[in-house]
Amino acid sequence: MEYQQFLNAPQQVRSAYFRIADHLVRIDIPVLLAMDKCLPTFSAFIADPDVLEEPLLSVSLSIAEVPQDDPQAKLLSDISVLWNESFRFEETADHYITTIQASTGSGIWKMVSSKDFVRSIIYAPVCELYLTAKFSWLIMIAYGQAALQRHTALIHASVVKRKGIGYIFLGKSGTGKSTHSRLWIENIKDTTLLNDDNPAIRLYDNGEVAVFGTPWSGKTACYKQEMVGLGAIIRLEQAPFNKLQWRQGKEALIALLPSISAIRWNPHLYANMLQIIETVIQHAPIGLLQCLPNKEAACLCYAEASRIRPR
Repeated sequence: MEYQQFLNAPQQVRSAYFRIADHLVRIDIPVLLAMDKCLPTFSAFIADPDVLEEPLLSVSLSIAEVPQDDPQAKLLSDISVLWNESFRFEETADHYITTIQASTGSGIWKMVSSKDFVRSIIYAPVCELYLTAKFSWLIMIAYGQAALQRHTALIHASVVKRKGIGYIFLGKSGTGKSTHSRLWIENIKDTTLLNDDNPAIRLYDNGEVAVFGTPWSGKTACYKQEMVGLGAIIRLEQAPFNKLQWRQGKEALIALLPSISAIRWNPHLYANMLQIIETVIQHAPIGLLQCLPNKEAACLCYAEASRIRPR
């Protein structure tokens, strides 16, 4: 169907449900669109709706004309490592607005979210829906904030699993998180990759802390609907030697804080994030690994991390 015909066609909507970190997510899109092409990394997370369960997140996709900018909107940020100058994040009395410039032409992607991010409408240029990951990325932004209110956090990290235990590697972009995961997989028997960019950590009332795969794994195609217990979290720093030190209290919090996203302008969401971090610190060892990108670093990290059990 031609672009203009698509825009002029009646826009009936259908719903699909996904389960991410054991939370139900509802996505509504126009029936003329193919869900698997809009969200190709979500196939392992398809779920049957539970009529008794309130979705964590409801997102509606619209290819209607993008609403005009609100003159009362306050710019909170136009800085994004991923989107550079193409990104804007704004606030109105009732909503947050996330805008990304389209890659083709002069169109834009715009997400209008409730203040708790439980409901969002994403306005998209239909010509880009099958060509970019922007739709998925915007859902990830909304999910990452809404989940904080249910004891769950997306964490920018790479995570491997071994015998039901997950080991999370943090660090600035380019530090070598993916490389360190690969070194574990190559040198430590029974180790596999769970997620390479944005796994989820979830706290349970019984004290369990779990790590989940998600549909968001960066450049690595690793989209697993799997859960493991949390073993340890290690922040990586490049160094001319291999040395692992365990962190406690404030130092542990500082190690985790940059890797978990919360809207700092929203005190409720930010407080939820801090509470999650504090619980994780009480449960699992937090370490700093100064290392080379070699086998010895992976073996040292594994030996130390597997020796210290979660509390």
